[in-house]
Amino acid sequence: MMRVPFLYIGVVLGLLGLVSPVLADNGDVARRQADMQVQINSLDTRIGSIEAMLQNGAMLNLLSEVEALKAQVKKLRGDVDVQSNDISVTQKRQNDLYMDLDTRMRNLVKAETPPPVVAAPDSAANASTAPSAAEAAAYEAALGLFKAAKYPAAITAFNGFIKTYPTSTLASSAQYWIGNAHFASKDYKAALASQQKLVTSYPSSPKLPDAMLNISSAQFELGDIKAARKTLEELVRKFPSSNAAELAKRRLTVLK
Repeated sequence: MMRVPFLYIGVVLGLLGLVSPVLADNGDVARRQADMQVQINSLDTRIGSIEAMLQNGAMLNLLSEVEALKAQVKKLRGDVDVQSNDISVTQKRQNDLYMDLDTRMRNLVKAETPPPVVAAPDSAANASTAPSAAEAAAYEAALGLFKAAKYPAAITAFNGFIKTYPTSTLASSAQYWIGNAHFASKDYKAALASQQKLVTSYPSSPKLPDAMLNISSAQFELGDIKAARKTLEELVRKFPSSNAAELAKRRLTVLK
């Protein structure tokens, strides 16, 4: 009967011996986990500090870039204001020139009529200067195309007139309207060349002052302000009493 208790005690002691190492192992793990958590928390704190420092540095860089951009924008706004003012002045000049040109061309078109053909068979002088009925009709037809704003057709008709009647007293006028038709079509290079051809080919033409005025207009449209001003000054000097000279004086005040 005495063997049973001793056996029971032995079994219990054996179990206790097995459990004790397990409990000891669990305690070590807990301590290691706690140490690791402390390290993790420390690292989190350091990472947060580093991130804050990086963010502060980035903000400083961004602020510097923003200030630089603000300075550029301010400069650009100043440049835009200057350019806007220049554009406004140029547009005013163009409007003034267009008003002068449009008014003058309208008046010229209204007044432009071929001289009447006077029958004078005994006058050789009159026969050599007065346009024939055929010349007058051809010129009037070309001018009608210009009045109708059919500028390409008018150019062709006036060129045909000059080719058919090269010595006609209306030839220089035909050349003049060719230049005006090119100008009205906004072909300023052709307009300039056409009016310059009038100046060189018909140096005694009564259209010369008007041609020079139109030359300056074409030069202005082509951006050659210096040449436009020079042409106007030459016009005033050569033809001071002409209507074109009066307009030239007005334009010179605009171009200064």
